Formats: sequence, structure tokens, C-alpha cells
Amino acid sequence: MNMLNSNTRFDKVDFNGGNLSSDGGAILLMKYLEKMNIMNVLREIPFNDKRYLPLYSNAMIVYQCLCRTLLGYHNQADQKVLIDDPLLCQFVSACSQPTVSRFFDRVSFKSCASFREIVTKMACDHVNHNIEDPILDADSTMVTTNGNQEGAAYIHHYSDVGLHPLILTEFTSKLILSPVLRTGSAYSANGIIDLLKSVMPYLENKGNIRFRAESAFYDTKLLKYLEEIDITYYTRAKGYKKLHTSAEADMYEKGVKPFEYTQDHPYYGEMRYSIAKSGDRRIVYKAYWVVDKHNQQELLPVIHAVVTNDIIHDPKEVMDFYEERGASENFNKELKNDFDAGVLSHESFDANDFEFLLKSFAYNIYHIFQSEILEKDDRKMMMNTYRLRYQKIAVKVIHHARQFCLSFSTAYKHKDTFLRYWNRVSLLS
Repeated sequence: MNMLNSNTRFDKVDFNGGNLSSDGGAILLMKYLEKMNIMNVLREIPFNDKRYLPLYSNAMIVYQCLCRTLLGYHNQADQKVLIDDPLLCQFVSACSQPTVSRFFDRVSFKSCASFREIVTKMACDHVNHNIEDPILDADSTMVTTNGNQEGAAYIHHYSDVGLHPLILTEFTSKLILSPVLRTGSAYSANGIIDLLKSVMPYLENKGNIRFRAESAFYDTKLLKYLEEIDITYYTRAKGYKKLHTSAEADMYEKGVKPFEYTQDHPYYGEMRYSIAKSGDRRIVYKAYWVVDKHNQQELLPVIHAVVTNDIIHDPKEVMDFYEERGASENFNKELKNDFDAGVLSHESFDANDFEFLLKSFAYNIYHIFQSEILEKDDRKMMMNTYRLRYQKIAVKVIHHARQFCLSFSTAYKHKDTFLRYWNRVSLLS
């Protein structure tokens, strides 16, 4: 490289420093993957493979893509990092980028179904062993597509073209129990009963499971199914005029004075209400009057209602519990932003479905790792924060006397915590 301007502190800059890696902290996640024996699980996935004596198995290619996703290298062109990095190449014998591209041509519907079952089983096993009272949150989101991709359509709610996944998460563990990629034309709640039926065989139900969902899931078929399998549900009721009128009449009958309740101090009430002639159900609502920007009092109250079969908790407790589900939307944001699941670029729907599952699987592995290895506030951090704090560490890779050594910078400020995490990973059976 040319000499720098004489007013700098450096006379020369080059890239001949030897075996240096910018991902020294990757040893935590890479070693953790080895301990989990992920390769044995991935070998169960079937593919349309007609290759003769392939150098790289399909399971190995999936494993490499999983490693890249965990480490934040989301483009197929980043495959070169696994090949050239002196540290990462010790964990993965990586193939070329064209080999990865051809791999997605071998993905089928059966591949996706098998992989989805693996994702569900691992997540449910963790929940069964670690979460006393599971909270299931159902939500739909959008992933962007580019060009002419199978199943893509204009989604009015997002004012964009893409696909419309349905995701079921467990709130306490943050795990995705089942991610289902759907066409862009799918309605928000389409497929929720089938999704629950695919998850429940793996999830221990002792009558302690609670389910929350937005108003798009306000459907009598779903409510009946949840009642049949003994799940307590909390679903936002759609703002139908009849329901609104019934809530106003309920407040009038109970002597609630108009304009007495504000957004900071709302009124909490409940009533029995028949949904689509399917029988009365408990409706819990929160009501308050609003003063507009001109300091004028609105004539009608704002009413938020939730339909529930919870007969134990009072209306305020029910509404507070339902409103906590807003935090679960951050899980979808982390999946799309930190694991790059917000954009899918394959022409084939099955290939996109498989990649979405791959990124969901990486998301789950990180959060299981987080709960088993990390401590204190580190258990709350998102993936990108973790990468900056514990992965992106400069390290020198040294080979001598049949030994493989890593030499980290003495200036790294989290070294004590990092060593504790490394010891925990190393001691896993």
C-alpha cells in the first residue's frame, strides 16, 4: 500500500499480519454447536439429491449456513470467510459459494417439513425442561422479496410485496416453537390451528399453558380448539360496533360516570358476550376518554377488549397480561434484523421456506445458548449486541509444537466474563 500522508502517525498499512481473525469470540458458539451434536440432527432431513459421490453432504452444507447465520455473515458470498478465516476454518471444512447456491435446488417440501419438525422438537424440549408455565404468542409478520418469486404478493397491511410468515413463540424463553412461511396473500390467522396441532404433541400441557394473539386471531374455531385442549387464551377482540355498544351499555348499567376515566387511569370492566352465535364468553375491556390536541373532550370512550376463558384473574390483571405480548414482537424484529430473516431471495417457495427455517433455527440456538451459558444482563441482549461484545474480538491463531493456541488482545475488557463462558461451554457433556 502507498505511504500515507506524512501528518499521520503511521508510515505504512498492509494486510500481512499473519494468522489473525476478527471473530475470536466465535469459539463460544462454534464449540457450543459441537457440544449439541447438531450435525446428527441435520442428517435426518431428506433432499432431492441425485449427486454421485458428493464431496459435501447436504447436512454439512446446512451446518455451514447455520454457522454463517449465527456469526452474522448472511450473504452466500460470505462463505469465503469460513474458508479463509484461520480460526473459523478449524471448525468448518467449508465449501464454495456456488456449492451452497446449488444446494437450495435440492430442497423440497419434505425437506421443509422435516426441518420444521426439528425446530419445533428442540424448542419444545427446552420449554418442557425449563419453563414452568409456558406463554404462547401467535403473530404474523412480513418478509420482503425481490423480483418474481413464487408465492409473493402485495400485502396491504404492510404496503409492500412479500411473503407472510406465521410464527408461534414462547414468551419466557423467547424461542420460536414453529415458523411457517406462507404466501403473501395469506390472511394473518390462516393456518394457526394446524400450526398448534403440529406443536402440541411435543409440548407438555398440564393445563398451565396460556395463549395470546392479536385481533386477527379473533375466531370462534380457534377459541373452541383452545378450549378443547385446555389452554387459557387471551385474544384481542375486533372493534365491532356491536361490541363497543355493549361495553358502553355495561358501563352505564354499572354507574360508570362519563369522562371520569383517562388514558392514565382507565376503567377496567367485564361482561358476557356472544361471538358469532357460538355461546357467551368472557369479555374483559379497558375504557377511557381522550382529550384531543385542541383540548376538546371526545364524546365516545376508547375501548380495548380481550376475549378470554380465564375466570381467575380480575379485568386489570387480564388486560395487563395481554398487553405484555407487545414485547414478543421484538422477537420477530430480532429474527428479521439480527438473523437477516426479513429478506428472502430464492425464486422457489420451498427454498425460501427452508432458509426461513434455517434462520429461525439459528435464532433458537442463540437463545438456548443464552439461557444455558450467559449470565445476568447478558441473558437479555439481542444477537447483534452479543456479536459486538463477545464475538468480534481480534485474535492471533498460533500453531506450534502440535498445539493450537489463540492469543487475544490484553486490552479486551470482558476477558473475565468471556473465560467463564468458555469454561461453561467446555464443561458441557
